[in-house]
Amino acid sequence: MTNDERIKEELHTASRELDELMSENEGITGYLKLGFQSSTGKLVKLGYALAIVLTLLIFFTGYKFFTALPDAQVFWGVCLILSFNAQVATKLWIFSQSNRNFIAKEIRLMELRLKAREQG
Repeated sequence: MTNDERIKEELHTASRELDELMSENEGITGYLKLGFQSSTGKLVKLGYALAIVLTLLIFFTGYKFFTALPDAQVFWGVCLILSFNAQVATKLWIFSQSNRNFIAKEIRLMELRLKAREQG
């Protein structure tokens, strides 16, 4: 195999990898799926489970707040605010993990583009 043939084969391989990476753009669902594609995938699943539990807790504490006697409304109001803040923190963590994987994917894509440009 000559040097030119080897370069053409590497470019063809890089082009296929680039096409595969670019075809995975699915909007917000594709973005959120990236959170599962890392070493912390199990933690992201746990984060989604926690977000679901916190959603149920928000509805429960909200119901209790609006149906409680005036003496207990402060307690249930504080519980509602705390559960809402925990939900926000959980979702921010999920998005940060998805963003970290998205950036890593973009860096790999940029590396392929630079390699293709250098060899071409």
